[in-house]
Amino acid sequence: MKIKISFFILLFFINHSSISYATDNWQLERWYFKKSYKALSEKDLNTFEYLLTQLELKSYPIAHYLHYFYLRQYLETESLENFQFFFKQHQDSAAASPLQRAWLRKLAQQKDWETFIAVYTPQKNVVLQCFYLKAYLQLKDELNDKLIKIAKKLWLVGKSQSSVCDSTFSYLYKNDLISNSERWQRIRLAMKNNKVKLARFLSRELAETDKKLFEQWQSLHHDPAYALKKFKHPDTELAREIALYGIKRLAKKDVEKSYSFLQIYKKNYRFNQKQYQTSLRYIALRAFSNNNSNALTWLQEISAYWSNESVNQARLKLVLLAENWNGVIQLAQELYQTDKKNEEQWQYWQARALEQLGRTNEAEEKFLKLAKIRNYYGFLAAYDIGSSYSFQKTSVGITKIQKQQLLKKHPKLIIARELFLTGWAAFARSEWNEVISKFSAKEIKIAASLAHDWQWHDRSISALHKVKFYDDLDLRFPMPFYTMVQGEAKKKHLNFAYIYAIIRQESIFQTDAHSSAGALGLMQLMPATAKEVARKHKIKLQNTYTILEPKVNIQLGTAYLRQMLDRFDNNHLLATAAYNAGPSRSKRWREQYGCFPADIWIELIPFSQTRNYVKSVLSYTLVFDFQIMGKKNINPILLDTIYTETDKCSMQ
Repeated sequence: MKIKISFFILLFFINHSSISYATDNWQLERWYFKKSYKALSEKDLNTFEYLLTQLELKSYPIAHYLHYFYLRQYLETESLENFQFFFKQHQDSAAASPLQRAWLRKLAQQKDWETFIAVYTPQKNVVLQCFYLKAYLQLKDELNDKLIKIAKKLWLVGKSQSSVCDSTFSYLYKNDLISNSERWQRIRLAMKNNKVKLARFLSRELAETDKKLFEQWQSLHHDPAYALKKFKHPDTELAREIALYGIKRLAKKDVEKSYSFLQIYKKNYRFNQKQYQTSLRYIALRAFSNNNSNALTWLQEISAYWSNESVNQARLKLVLLAENWNGVIQLAQELYQTDKKNEEQWQYWQARALEQLGRTNEAEEKFLKLAKIRNYYGFLAAYDIGSSYSFQKTSVGITKIQKQQLLKKHPKLIIARELFLTGWAAFARSEWNEVISKFSAKEIKIAASLAHDWQWHDRSISALHKVKFYDDLDLRFPMPFYTMVQGEAKKKHLNFAYIYAIIRQESIFQTDAHSSAGALGLMQLMPATAKEVARKHKIKLQNTYTILEPKVNIQLGTAYLRQMLDRFDNNHLLATAAYNAGPSRSKRWREQYGCFPADIWIELIPFSQTRNYVKSVLSYTLVFDFQIMGKKNINPILLDTIYTETDKCSMQ
């Protein structure tokens, strides 16, 4: 059975003008929506049509998404008119783009090039862009100037494109539309991207002298130490780039030879400051990673302008490793002036170094100032001097009337909300992000308050971050799934606030969170880890999607967290690092740096992502303790972890 085009038109015009977007009384409609989608999935089109009709008659704001689901399911058989009608009526919907992409792919597969060109609108997707150019060539046998510009942009990348693009690129080659400089430009991009095979293919059309230069470049790639001794070419921009490529390539194997060649070549080639300093920075950071004794000297050679956070953190680690407290003070004073992003870090380590050198009055003065700040270093400073923690809690101060006015002015917020509440979080975020992208700072704060009311915490937290309003702790540190978390905390003897801190850092309470590495859900579990924990604790997993269910995810995540604490003798610091980077890495770091105080240990964590993760989780634990217990009853899990043991090898 198919839904006829007249049915679409009829439903669109019934009471469409009388939609009341501000209402929150959509419980029955949400149930209809879910039942209608289920009926469609089961191909029960009679039930689907009936429920859809009811929703349209009641002007349910997201009823059009059921049309989208229908068209996606019947992509192969639905009429051109139905697709065009949907796009015309819902062109500003988040559903329009994925539907159009799917439809265009179908038309391309069917080689219906006339329809493809007729309905095509500019796409970001490379394959669809190439299909459009291919369709144009199929019908007109040539590209106009505008399309040639698009084709060359698709060609000029440092990797091979989809085979769909081949006919377009062949057209460019055949008609001599690629210049020698453009060919070199793509070779540079390919070599930078380590795509030597592509670069070699591109070099075949170069002039003979250029081919020889590229051959030297290949040699520098394969055997940089040998090729750098032999490399000879006049001082040109391209020659400098190739020489520096070889020098950086060598740094991966031998930093000392790489540094020597940099000094030799700078006498023969006029490297600009950017070229020289970024190459020096690369070598110095490689030296630091390899524990080379020259690392600190080379890091200090980098000028302040070309320094970056990686350089600053490496320099800090080296002086801490050496327990060079005068060096810590000197570095902290220098970077406190230039690195404003991390000024609390430099303030803390300056105070810590003063304390180590017996200059306690100066240290306490700095700790007192820092203790007024609500972050990791502020909490450490407060604990060090026995001061109360500063939480600086301030409400965003949004009224019910302001929220009602915003909903009335921007009904797409209701569309986003209904999608979220019916389980379509990805579409909900797309609708939400699109509408708040045009908001003022005040409107974003109102939207954040609305999202919090709807228990849509990841949007509320993200919105406040967007406007840099960090003091409404109720919105930024909410406690959803309270009963679940409390129950698992008791069963597994875990700190309640600590669990919330992990969830907050892992997913900001986004239940459908997927990481680029494949981790899933509130507590971001890798599927393999989740299955292993489920088997061990007899937790039933029907499939991978079950991991995303909040109850199951919290059960699995807390079980794994308990495993990490047991493995590391209930040390929350090591367990937190293990939860993020894996237990084997945490064990290795303990063995490498275990004789250092724990606050230094944290700074020595090699991965910046894990280092920042640990700092955030430990400080968030205090904030959640404050939210749960109130200021007078805070469980100092962070600070006990840092300071309970004072002997030099406390971490082992």
